[in-house]
Amino acid sequence: MKIRIIIVSFALILTSCLGQTNKGYRGELSQPSDAIININNSVFNNLNETDIEIIKRYIAGNSRWEIRKEGDKTYAIRKEKKDGVYTTTLNGYYSNFESASKIYQTRVIISFGKYYGHGNDESHITFSSTKDSEIKLKIEGEHSGTPGNSSYLIIKGEDINVEIYEQAKEINRAFTIQTIEELNTEFSEVLKHREEINKNGVMPMIDYYPNTYESEFFNINDGMQPGIYVVQAGLIIEKEGVVFVKAFETKNNSQLSEDRMTSRTEREIGWSENGQNVFPYETELTVYEGDWDNEYSARFEIWFRDQHGNESKIAEKTRQIYGWQR
Repeated sequence: MKIRIIIVSFALILTSCLGQTNKGYRGELSQPSDAIININNSVFNNLNETDIEIIKRYIAGNSRWEIRKEGDKTYAIRKEKKDGVYTTTLNGYYSNFESASKIYQTRVIISFGKYYGHGNDESHITFSSTKDSEIKLKIEGEHSGTPGNSSYLIIKGEDINVEIYEQAKEINRAFTIQTIEELNTEFSEVLKHREEINKNGVMPMIDYYPNTYESEFFNINDGMQPGIYVVQAGLIIEKEGVVFVKAFETKNNSQLSEDRMTSRTEREIGWSENGQNVFPYETELTVYEGDWDNEYSARFEIWFRDQHGNESKIAEKTRQIYGWQR
């Protein structure tokens, strides 16, 4: 009897501790009627392999989008405007906590094959199918460090998924609904112009492209802190592949942040066999060598790797930089 009492008491203590931990880390989950969304005639329903490749190639050639690789996951982040300009961010989140907007933070992803997800704990994620016409979203209530109501929706299809994060004051999911409608319209147009995209990597609907470029360029801009930089380039690419950045200290030619920079800056990019189109490349990178007090000269190089693993340098630029420090 004594042993049984000890075991029961220990179980109650453990349950209590676990409950307190979950409550502190996550907000309360609910599925309110105000968070039900309806989807009609989704373009993502019944896409075949060729359709998905057309969508992927379109995304790779559009500066509104950015295709990234992380391990065995390939996904595209939709850029949003910061100070009136579509800009890349480190993890694809776009925040707006200081304005009068009721939408605090968002992220839109199109993932290919495996879904990207939102952390290891998936209890707060709403999983749906492209065939579903009604989705009852899970809403995570406000909790420490996360104001407003949050939701993460994954609409799973055949080798393509839509992922939308919305953190907003209201329970109704205005951003999520609007985004689904926008994606449906955009990719419907893409599939109507598959021949043009197959031919030169872009479609003639110019309104869907925030920027078009007449010639190649390569800029390295300061990021949010010293040691963080944003690379923006327009490149002529004539075959399918990926682009990435290498950086070197010019004094001794030693490679900077070698174990992190290549993988974190690798992006799939648009291409055209005729070499007549300039395609966008943008990435944020961090240089870990050095500190905020000592400036030094560094050479940044843009490299291309084709589907067969062949690599070639396509551009370089030198500038003064700092190393990032905590």
